[in-house]
Amino acid sequence: AGAASVASVPDAAAVGVEVAAADAVGQPISGVEKRDRGWLAAICKVIGELCAQRVAGVPLGAAWAVTAAFAVFGYDLDRPDGGPSALVIDNKVRRSVPSSVEDDLRFYLKAAFLLLSLLVEYRILFARVEERRRKKEAEGMPLLAVATRECLCLFCGAVFVTRVLLQMAVFWKRTISWVEVWAEAGLIIPLSLASLAAGAARRHGSLLGSTEFAGMVLFVVGTYLNLWPEYTRHVWKSDPSNAGRLYVGGLFGVCRHINYFGEVLSFVGFAMVTSALWNLWIPFAMGLGLVTVSVPELDAYLSGKYAAEWAKYTQDV
Repeated sequence: AGAASVASVPDAAAVGVEVAAADAVGQPISGVEKRDRGWLAAICKVIGELCAQRVAGVPLGAAWAVTAAFAVFGYDLDRPDGGPSALVIDNKVRRSVPSSVEDDLRFYLKAAFLLLSLLVEYRILFARVEERRRKKEAEGMPLLAVATRECLCLFCGAVFVTRVLLQMAVFWKRTISWVEVWAEAGLIIPLSLASLAAGAARRHGSLLGSTEFAGMVLFVVGTYLNLWPEYTRHVWKSDPSNAGRLYVGGLFGVCRHINYFGEVLSFVGFAMVTSALWNLWIPFAMGLGLVTVSVPELDAYLSGKYAAEWAKYTQDV
């Protein structure tokens, strides 16, 4: 090490010896590798903590394994027709209209899973707050720290769940698939909210900064871009004279899938509010899924339903 510190350019043999020595004692070879291993260890620790977290006495890891298994089974129950698919929804589902008890069952199961996801987020967010409160009470000291970050994250989660429930009940006229129930509402959404909650809980007691405030702005703007265009389309579609026509007004006149963009943007903001920027994996995965499967599936459905109108729309927007 001393020779290396005075040599301007270490020779290859010296580097080889140094690397071999580092490998022999199991030490990081470089600062970059050390940081990489630190990130990997932190991610594995968070995943382990999330899977071990219990809600109503059930470990989340076990619950998610069960819902993943049911998602596979649900795929067979949905009996896809082999057309364009976006994993949890396909063209067959978009063409269907709720008309049976089974359709109602899927609707209410998805709603229940969404509300349960919010409970999971709450439990993870405030577990550390409650633990600290009990410790302070035992010591006879007041709890001065306010769980502001946790409250903001719970607000974001509640707004998201409420928005989806509103869209299900009012805007979406299609059925809910079994895969959508188990894979999306039973696994993807609770896992995402749990990850966001874990990130915020690990920063309990730290002050909010510009990142968190900017995140709240992005979350509100993204939610608006997701919800408002769907509302204006719903109002337009409610007019019988517009039946069977493609809606190209409002913000959909600016961007074909503005609601999808708003969804991703809202979760970028949500991740920033948690102060754990590794939670950006959620909007990244969401955006990747939208671009690679969801948008092509929806485009195929719209082009088949609206034909000439869709062709003209895609030329203009």
